Amino acid sequence: MAVGLALGLSACNTQSALTEHQQLPPAPVLTLADVVPVTQPATPEAKANQEKFMQENITRFRSRALASAYYVLQAQRAFREEKLDSATHFFSRAYLMDSTNNDIFRGYGLVYGQQQRYDEALFVLYHALENDRDNPLLLNDIATSHLSRFYITSNPEDLLQSRKLLEKAAQLSPDEADVYYKLAINSYYLQEYGNAWSYLHKSLRRNRAVADKAFISALLEKQQDPQGEFTPELGQ
Repeated sequence: MAVGLALGLSACNTQSALTEHQQLPPAPVLTLADVVPVTQPATPEAKANQEKFMQENITRFRSRALASAYYVLQAQRAFREEKLDSATHFFSRAYLMDSTNNDIFRGYGLVYGQQQRYDEALFVLYHALENDRDNPLLLNDIATSHLSRFYITSNPEDLLQSRKLLEKAAQLSPDEADVYYKLAINSYYLQEYGNAWSYLHKSLRRNRAVADKAFISALLEKQQDPQGEFTPELGQ
């Protein structure tokens, strides 16, 4: 999940976020039906049309699982093209064909994340994680939603949970630059600037493309780069 987490970091008062955190309203009580927008047909005609759709897809793809996988691919393509309504439509078709396809729940989570509906995103992503606990992509996605929600609500619990998830993702996928980059952002929020520089350099060693001028500038305002690669004069 690509989120512009670093934008506006210099304006984010992390000290207030961590030391003056106010009581937040309780999180909404959600169910799977709330986050998977697939409704049961309300009329006999709608039910017949749904059954016809399902049978046609079983015939076309040879199985419900293969049909579901096809619609997931269509949804993922629509998501990459930032067509969130179309992505949701295709994920709903995939769910109708095979409600056990875990890629559907991750997909809904990514859509909700892009819509900044982080409570829904986290609910459905954790549901996916229950069936795939050692998936570094899922761990990264969930951590990203926690980081994004922290930026809005300043709830330290999101910050600490994101770090826990990212550390596990790094163990499972030690060459993933994006995980280290988000650990750098997480450390910045926690005011652990030495760790932030360490994780940033780890990410850049794996992929220079993850470098973000806004984040590096914000980090330089807090602490000089211990490795001397970045300076206020040189920037990037």
